[in-house]
Amino acid sequence: MAPLPLNRPRIRRYGNLIALLTIAFGSIAAAGCDGSTTPKPKSASVLVVFTTWVPDAKVANGPEPGYRPALSGLTGRDIASAAAAIDASGTSWVVNFVFTHRGADLFATLTRNNVAACPGDPATAASAGCAQRHLAVWLDLTQADTDRWEEPTFVDQVSKPFDLSCLMAPATGPGCAKFLSDPVTLQEIDGGQVQIFVGATQQGTMDLANAINALSRS
Repeated sequence: MAPLPLNRPRIRRYGNLIALLTIAFGSIAAAGCDGSTTPKPKSASVLVVFTTWVPDAKVANGPEPGYRPALSGLTGRDIASAAAAIDASGTSWVVNFVFTHRGADLFATLTRNNVAACPGDPATAASAGCAQRHLAVWLDLTQADTDRWEEPTFVDQVSKPFDLSCLMAPATGPGCAKFLSDPVTLQEIDGGQVQIFVGATQQGTMDLANAINALSRS
């Protein structure tokens, strides 16, 4: 599966922009990601959540200061399958997502709207990397979470690299780390598939893919 044209977040946070990059999670310090067994998922969770960004001058921190995440409606329920695989270079483990028909249509609309929000090449024009050009990815982010986005301490915790074992615990607390990525969209993606680099071991990547599959089919 070929990488799709989503890019890493801005230089000030994650390094150089690289064209045609897959969604990048960055380094994952997730407890339980290197274990030998997949955590048991909570039946009520949708696990993967995609969000857009809306202006909020009271937000002082998080991935996009001055903006709060808005639930897009695209979740793990819209993922037909997730599979761990080695990337084309043979050095990194990735998760290959295949969306359902509804998910593919919604993902195409979201990425098209992202690009329209601030046109241009994010690699050469800072204005083209506006917050609305980003499509953030989280695990188990809820409306209740986004309603607390003006609370700096809460946002700092939730925006840490995700903790899969915390999120899969029977009684998940509000303080679990839930952040995956905040990539900038380079162009509309209408193929219904995306490859996600998770920065984890083979077992950690398999654990994540298995949890996504279990919840999307529950």
